[in-house]
Order: sequence, then C-alpha cells, then structure tokens
Amino acid sequence: MDDTAIEGFYYRPHTTALQAQRIGLEIIRNAVGNDVLIDKDGSPMLNPVGIVDEGRISTDTAHSFEASKTAATGITARYYMHRNFFVDDPDAFTVSHQAVPDQAGQPPTLDEAEVSIALAAVSGSMYEIGDDLTRLSEEPERFALAKNHDLLQMIRLNHASVPMDLMEYSDEDRQPSIFVLPEDQRQTVLTVFNWTDTKRSHSIPLDDLRFSLQHELHARDVLRPENQVTISGGVLRLLDQPPHSVRMIEVVDSSVPPVAPSVTVSIPAEAQAGKPVRLACASSPEGEPVFGFHWDFGDGTSSDGTQVVHTYTRAGTYSVRLVAEGVDGLAAQSSTPLKVSGAVNTESNFKQSRRFVDSESHWR
Repeated sequence: MDDTAIEGFYYRPHTTALQAQRIGLEIIRNAVGNDVLIDKDGSPMLNPVGIVDEGRISTDTAHSFEASKTAATGITARYYMHRNFFVDDPDAFTVSHQAVPDQAGQPPTLDEAEVSIALAAVSGSMYEIGDDLTRLSEEPERFALAKNHDLLQMIRLNHASVPMDLMEYSDEDRQPSIFVLPEDQRQTVLTVFNWTDTKRSHSIPLDDLRFSLQHELHARDVLRPENQVTISGGVLRLLDQPPHSVRMIEVVDSSVPPVAPSVTVSIPAEAQAGKPVRLACASSPEGEPVFGFHWDFGDGTSSDGTQVVHTYTRAGTYSVRLVAEGVDGLAAQSSTPLKVSGAVNTESNFKQSRRFVDSESHWR
C-alpha cells in the first residue's frame, strides 16, 4: 500500500498515485463483495476510507520494547479514526519471552510484555496475538495477560482510549504516555506508560478524568492487583513507575450505583423446523454499554452476537434466553417463548436429491 502511493506512469493517463491506489481498492472490493472484510496495511490514511473495513494505524510490532514504543506514536495519533474511518488495526501484541532472530533487541521482560498488550487494549479495536502459542502456554504469568478480563473488556467495549497528553507530553517521555477510557458513568480505566529508561512518577487530578471530588472513589491496578494505588486530595498518584512499563488503573465512583444494560429483543413468535430463524437484539445508546450478547436457544445449543441465525430440528415450544453483559458486572436477561412447528424430513429420496438429469432422463 505504501509503494503504490508513489507517483509514476499509469495505464490511464493523467492519473495520480492516490487515484490509482483507490481504483485498485475499488476493484478488490467489487471482486470480493461487501461480506468480506478488507484490512489495509500501510497507505496514506484517508485514501482507503469508504472502501476498507479495517486499517493498520501503526508500524509493525515485534518482540521488543523499542518496537512497541515506535508503534505507540501511530496508535496514539490515530485513535480518533477508530469507528469513524474504519476499525483500527494496531497490529499484533506479543507477550511471550521468545526472541525473534531477524529482529534486534532482547526478548521482552514481563513489564515490557505488559506494555505490548496494553497498547493493543488502548486502541480499543482489533486484538491480535503474535506469539508462538505453544511457548506462551509454558509461561503462566504471560499467558494470563492474554486472558486478562479487564483487557478483554476494553476490547469488547470497542472504544479507543483518548490520549490525555497528545499535544503536551513531557520532555522526559518524548511522546504521549497517558490514556483515559471512560467505560461508563461509574468507572474509567487510566493507562500510563513509562517510555523512558528511568523511573517516573505521575500525579493525575481526578477531575481531569471527569470524576466529582465529592464522591467516594476507589482505584485498583488492572495488571497487578497487589500494587497499591494512592488517591489523596483528589489526585491519583503513581510513584516510581519502573522504566519500560505500564500501569493500568481502574477508577470506580462508588457513589454511582451499578446498573444493568437496557436491551430490546426481536424474536418471531413462530418458526418452522428445518428452516433458519433470525434473532436480533440491541442495546440502548443512552444506557449501560454492553460487551457481550449470549443466546441460549433452549434446545441445547447457544451462540453469541447481536444478530444470530438458528435452525430448530424438532417441533415444540422453546424458551429463547438472552444474557447481555454490562460493564459494571450486571447483566440484562430476557426469556422469550418461540413455537416451532413442522418436522425435518430425514428420509432418503433419490429422485428429490438428484443434481443433474441428461436429455434422455437417465440418472447421473
């Protein structure tokens, strides 16, 4: 994609490189159709908008801190593109202790592994693992990062964290390092990177995170729960953060009660056995965010998503159950009866199953 943005001579006269690139993308889109996801890698950022579904926003990541640090600038500067231009693609995170022969640098420490996966989480978008999975499973602490509930929740929420110091980062950091993600009215995740080679301390006013200082606020470390987080005088303090590390802090306003999401369900009253039936649900934009929709069809099978298709094989009245997980840990639940009639024909019928008959009506 970057190479095709270089000016040159084209079959169509008076065509610029960007025009040629967009013509090529349109040909690909028309060929594969709208049901195929296209992820652009590289390229001028605005040129593929409206054609691609996903777009890389950073350089390649790798098993090193320096690679994460370099990728961070692109991810930070392009946070606003997510869900406005396309789904942001921050490239794969890497948390295992493996070394890659063709890449410079030492294998990442645990602190540096946390930096890599936290960087993917603040993008709020595609969550791709770039590790040797057989090796990763041998490292429990690092494997746990890939399964961390809070990181997965940030991704399922599908919102990019906003860099607080995008235009006013410190001279020591030399690039933005503080990100904030309001998950709902009650809780916010604060992510602070230390890109430097020395310890760093931060004092962050909680009213900058839109919390009321008159409310009861609590904080915990998402990645290392044993670490204490200090809130004093309306300021959250992170002291002596190690070099090449990240702190992810969840701040909760206990004065705001947790609430379940508000969800509407669309389920037909009747269906035919052997024929697909479509089920759908939606959450209220003004209500609690939802990061998971789980369907139980009542016949021993289940599925996830806002829109699902299911085929019942037997007649009967089934209770279709939906559970919508909210950010605060509460879930909206509904149960809807669905009457299924008819039967699936399981008898073999050669004539009805034929695919082709020649002109003399001989079976083939």
